[in-house]
Amino acid sequence: MAQQLLEEMLKKPQRETAGADTNLRFDYQKNWAFCEMIKKHLEGADYLVAFEYHDDVVFMEPNADPQNVDFCQVKTKKSSSSVTLGFYLARAKAKEGRKPSILGKMYENFDGICSGNKVKTVLVSNVPFSFCGSNSRATDLKASDVKKIKEKLSEELSDFDEERLNNVYFLTTGVSLDAMQSFLMGEVSELFKMELGEGHGVNMHAWTRLVQNEINRKNNVDSETISSTDDLKAKKCVDRKFLSNTIQLAANNTTRAPDMTLVNAELKEAGWVAVDLMKMGKKISNAVADYTNPTNGDAEELKTRLEHHFHTEAAEALPGFLASALSNIAQLTDGLPLYSEKFYFLAFAVIVFNEEI
Repeated sequence: MAQQLLEEMLKKPQRETAGADTNLRFDYQKNWAFCEMIKKHLEGADYLVAFEYHDDVVFMEPNADPQNVDFCQVKTKKSSSSVTLGFYLARAKAKEGRKPSILGKMYENFDGICSGNKVKTVLVSNVPFSFCGSNSRATDLKASDVKKIKEKLSEELSDFDEERLNNVYFLTTGVSLDAMQSFLMGEVSELFKMELGEGHGVNMHAWTRLVQNEINRKNNVDSETISSTDDLKAKKCVDRKFLSNTIQLAANNTTRAPDMTLVNAELKEAGWVAVDLMKMGKKISNAVADYTNPTNGDAEELKTRLEHHFHTEAAEALPGFLASALSNIAQLTDGLPLYSEKFYFLAFAVIVFNEEI
């Protein structure tokens, strides 16, 4: 049956997830997934990737009718010390009994998925495991460790199926928290060479921010609001086509960030204080990425509204247009809560003005 796996994932109850507890950890999780997407892209895979849907990152193939699914839980540490198996099997005390272990929660990913699909659950770490190599299957660990896993999960899970251990993997990235952004840009460079050839001259950093913003946006959609497989794909997933299309868009894009030296000079003369200019300036790159992202419906709606406001107000100077737009920010961002932050909104308005004059 077409899209059977997606239907099963839709019906499968969401388990509680702690989410990323710091910006650095979330950035790592996001950028690791981004790197894996690029790796699959270079290999020619027809992938579909969901963010914060049943697990941190979920890789599915093929896109049109997924048959294979990898549920990935990403764990990070600032120190480089290795992590023991006991850490992943430990169960903290709760008011009643004990909380699930990390491996116990990951084991729940197998529930509700048809046996005809190939399901893997992968524990990803930025530091080494003390009990295995960088890419190991649970059943390939030392006999004593396999026995320990079986005993602990049998105690924790009433329906524990030891056969599923064949599809539990431990993966280390080999990239520290601080080095991930640089590592990502190296992967992006290889992707652009494949898609556009050597000497393409396209701004890879702007494209990278665009994809990162899209991943953030998909990650932040509440999973409980997903009511159909179309919803799931549109609101929580990124696929191969998105990467290819946005690379071509970047190559053909004529929209560039405004000359902020001229913008700042004009706004300063109109009475803007330096701190406000700095706050808005920090938002420009993200605003350009959203403005040029054809799949971002909310940004496209804000663009349309601001363009209409520009022509309705017959704006002739940037300070006047920004003041007018800001006085109508509630109306212009109605239903678009992600874009209602003052300085992001103003940065986006600067881009619209720059394109419309």
